[in-house]
Order: sequence, then structure tokens, then C-alpha cells
Amino acid sequence: MRLGTAAYALAALAALAITVAVTSGCRRAAPPPPPPLVAGPDRFPHGAHTAVGCPTCHDPASVQAGTPRVPGGDDHAPCDDCHAESFRAAPGPMCRVCHTSVDPTGARPSPLRPFPADDAVRNLPSRFSHAIHLDDERMEGAVGFHVSCSDCHGGADAERPAAADHGACGRCHADEVGLEGVPALSACTLCHQDTAAARHPRKLITGDLRFEHELHRTDARGARIGCETCHDGTAQATGERHDPPSTATCVACHDDAARVPVAKRMRICETCHTAKAETIGAIAPRSHLPGTERPIDHTLAFRSDHRAEAQDATRCAGCHQMMSGNPRAACDECHQVMRPQDHTVLWREYDHGGDAVVASDRCATCHVVDYCTACHRRPPRSHAPLGSFGTGDHGDLARQNPRSCLTCHEPVTDCVGAGCHQGITP
Repeated sequence: MRLGTAAYALAALAALAITVAVTSGCRRAAPPPPPPLVAGPDRFPHGAHTAVGCPTCHDPASVQAGTPRVPGGDDHAPCDDCHAESFRAAPGPMCRVCHTSVDPTGARPSPLRPFPADDAVRNLPSRFSHAIHLDDERMEGAVGFHVSCSDCHGGADAERPAAADHGACGRCHADEVGLEGVPALSACTLCHQDTAAARHPRKLITGDLRFEHELHRTDARGARIGCETCHDGTAQATGERHDPPSTATCVACHDDAARVPVAKRMRICETCHTAKAETIGAIAPRSHLPGTERPIDHTLAFRSDHRAEAQDATRCAGCHQMMSGNPRAACDECHQVMRPQDHTVLWREYDHGGDAVVASDRCATCHVVDYCTACHRRPPRSHAPLGSFGTGDHGDLARQNPRSCLTCHEPVTDCVGAGCHQGITP
């Protein structure tokens, strides 16, 4: 019994191993998690200085004023309180934290690196929620007024909204304000996380694209354009980052003649692009046009007479790129579900055979060989009922048009070899 039990256990383990091997081979392995963000070796290691405390290096007065002072100076204070030996030694890795190059003799300047560092990693990213700060009821109870975009991103006279800094935050978060339940500027760790994060990429103003906020404060009628008109998702953003306006949002205003001059329509490339100009016959992308917009040549007749125009697939792809995965195969979205006008019921029964012989290339535009074979493997309707047709009724049709029989049947095998027409020499 013990030997049998052991053999059974070994067999079960072997089966389990085979199952695991098979299933692991069939299932796609989960992708490895992305590596943690790591700042460059020359970046200041904030994590190693957590115990020191932010006010030790960043002058509290400068923090309250909204411009935290860069630590260090000509005498390397206050860093030399802990790193005096390194400063007295020959220039090394520590010097590269602040300087691009160092001349220990003092004969030439030792230029500082940009501050903050202009790379893809942010040290000590802030905890910020647009949703909280744009909650009118919550802000009214905490600070006594509704916080608006211009309170943090520059006033009404600012040429363009600026990123919020300590100066903007200090209006509510300065220590002397003393608002209950509101993080103070001096409590750095309540806002800044001891980690690294990716910088927010610029998604809107890139390349030759231009946009001026000061021209979007009022429309052509003089009516105010609020920030939420374009940035409609900001109030629901739970983090610091929020998505830029969609192109459809721009189209809604720019194609309204009452709000925007005709010369600034979205279809006119130079409205937003500095390196592009409008040309005669140019067609704007589908995303830059209203939902009801169509090119001038897209008449009712164009639906059936667009073969010549469709030869230029790039022109069609300007609007029809959202109809399929491949912009140049957008035709399939319609032609896979819509039939040519001559494909009627009678055409299927009587006419498609002759047309297929004369213009087989036309059939191949939509149909493959398997499509034809799938139908022609079934007996034609003229062969019904099969019992009587096979015993004698097929003779009349065979004498009238023997070529139709040869479409599917081989005389040697189907007529003579099957035992029907014995003694007949084909």
C-alpha cells in the first residue's frame, strides 16, 4: 500500500508539472513592473537628508516669501556643517551636485547647474488636488472664498497662466495666515512626498503649435471665456495633473461665427500652426471639423461615384482615419457592410455568373475564392427536389445547357463513374 501510494503521489506530481508547463506556455507572461524612477547620480539626494529637516537648508523666511532660497553660497553654508572635509578635498562627485565645472584655484568661475534640475524626474513631488481646491463649498468654509484658476495661476493681468509656486500657495498656506486644518508652508512634508515622479509632459503647446491665453479671455462678442470652458475636466482631477482641452472643444468655438472671426476657423491651418499655410483645395483633418462638416464634393452622387477620388488614399484618410485601425483601409468599414447597387436578389440568382466571367477582378475586390466555393458547394435551387431531379428531371436541363452542368460536375466521375449512365462514352 505504501509503494502504491508513493507511486500515485509521484504520478500526481508529474501530471501537475505537465499541466503547469503547458498552461505557462499557453498564457502570456505578465510584463515586469516598470523600474522605479531614479534621478541622475548628480541630483541632490533628498531622501538621505530627511532627518536634517527642510528649514536647515532652505531658509524659512525665503519659503514664506514664496521663493525658497537655494541652499549653499560662496562659503558653502550650510552644507559645510556636515561636509567640510569634502569641500577641502579636490573637486569630486559632490561638486557636480551644484556645479557644472569647478576651478579650485578660483581663477575661473565655477558655474552652477540649473535649479531646479531640468530633466525628466521631479524630486519631492507635491501632493495637490485640483478637485479639492475647486470645490466651492469646501473652499468657502476653509478660506472664505471660492478658489479660482487665476488665484493660483496668475492674476487677471498676467499674460499667461503660470505654474503655481510657494508665493501663490502662501495666500492660504502661509504660517501667519493660520487657517485651521490647512497645511502650513513650513510643514514641507505635508505637501512634498519623499519620492521621485516623472515631470508632466507638455501635451498642448508643442512643435509649431501656438496658443495665447490672453487672446482667449473674451470672444468676438466680448463675452468672458472662463477657464472651465476649455479645461472642463480640471474640477474632477484628483491629482496635480489634468488633461489639456480636446480638439473638439476648440472646434465648438472656432466654428461659431458669432464667437470667432471666420479667418480664425479651425480648418485654416495658420490659425494655430506657424509652419503651415492654407492651400486651395486643402481639407482639414476630421478632428478639426464639426460633426456635420463634409467636403464640398461629397454630394449624394459622390457616394456611388467616388472611385476616382478614392485612388488618393491620403486625402480620404484626412477625415476617415477614425473608421478603422489602418487609415488607408478605412474603405473596408463601409464596403464590408454595404453592397453595390446591382447586387439585388435577382442579380444573385441570374446575373452574377455572367458578370463574374466578364469582370472577375471586380468580384475579387470584396470576395475571395472561399466565398464563392462556400455557395457553389450547395446544390442550385434548380436541383430541387433532389430525388426526382437526380432520377430524370435533370436530363432536360442538361440537354438545354450542358455547359452549366460542367461548372460543377465531371462527366467521367459524376455521370459514368457514379453508375448512372452505364455504357455511355462521354
